[in-house]
Amino acid sequence: MSRIEQSPFLIKLLNWEYWSAKAFYWPMYIYGPLLALRARHACFFTAANPGIKSGGLGVESKYDTIIKIPDAYRPTTLFVKAGTPFEKVVQKIQLSGIGFPLIAKPDIGFRGLLVKKIKTEEALRAYLEKYKIDFLIQEYIDYPVEVGVLYYRLPDQASGSITSVTLKEFLHVTGDGSSTVLELVYQSPRALLQEDRIKKNYADLLDSVPAKGEKVSLGAVGNHCKGTRFINGNHLIDDQLVRTFDEISRQIPGFNYGRFDIRCASFESLRLGEKFKILEVNGVCSEPTHIYDPDHISYFGALKAILKHWSLVQKIGSANHRRGVPYTSFFSIVRDVRNLQAYGKKIEDISKEEE
Repeated sequence: MSRIEQSPFLIKLLNWEYWSAKAFYWPMYIYGPLLALRARHACFFTAANPGIKSGGLGVESKYDTIIKIPDAYRPTTLFVKAGTPFEKVVQKIQLSGIGFPLIAKPDIGFRGLLVKKIKTEEALRAYLEKYKIDFLIQEYIDYPVEVGVLYYRLPDQASGSITSVTLKEFLHVTGDGSSTVLELVYQSPRALLQEDRIKKNYADLLDSVPAKGEKVSLGAVGNHCKGTRFINGNHLIDDQLVRTFDEISRQIPGFNYGRFDIRCASFESLRLGEKFKILEVNGVCSEPTHIYDPDHISYFGALKAILKHWSLVQKIGSANHRRGVPYTSFFSIVRDVRNLQAYGKKIEDISKEEE
């Protein structure tokens, strides 16, 4: 790669999958009010998932949502209040049976920031002492495949639909038999955007020379912001997959629309409802994350998919409202969104400290 090709600014500019959220949601400034007029309420989305605060706009506690998932599908998950003495945290972990490595993540998530695989008790202590916010401690699920599945079901229907399947390829470099891992990072635009994090977390690997064809993992968390590649898997949607998620969704109170982030032994095992765990469920703020695969969808195709999914949210919210589900007041949502924006800025600021 030339020096110009190694510029993070140009990599982001020339690859729209890395553009900011505003670049994908600007049409909602027009379409959102139209949906509100159709529903006759500005906060139509809040009725889409009656069992999740504000329908799952992103202001809700992840713990409150994940505990609604049936035990058979849910990793062991603990809530850790900010300021909890570390000895009590360790005691809770031991009683729960969670071992190391484990996953730590903010209770109110924000674009996957601060989600981290923690390998030792000492590393967990340092992490919790550094970041004074409410966290979840979750058992690490070592199934090799991570998938995002966006599912919806109208309240008067027995069966729903799946509109997005995203296969996640964790960040890695592939050896050529002569280059060091660091040199391979500089040859990979996706890895280069993670240079600082890789140098910090994989310092012991940087000077090694992997064999030709050998894959070196540089990420264990399936977030786009940490270099994970999102691959459009919509061709895998079939009746059996829908039946599996019909069965799951019926066991989650007040759920009609959202994305399941899942680890599984294989996609086929997930399709059959076997050997998988749901890491979390996102509500109306869920993106059809297959849109971030530029090899299989255009930028304008991505915008169209976002508008289509918000239209579904409005349809579901209105249907629930006709059945007696109230909308959350506009002023309550404004307050929650302002709090979320302040929280999001805090998370972004401290995530920069982590890097």
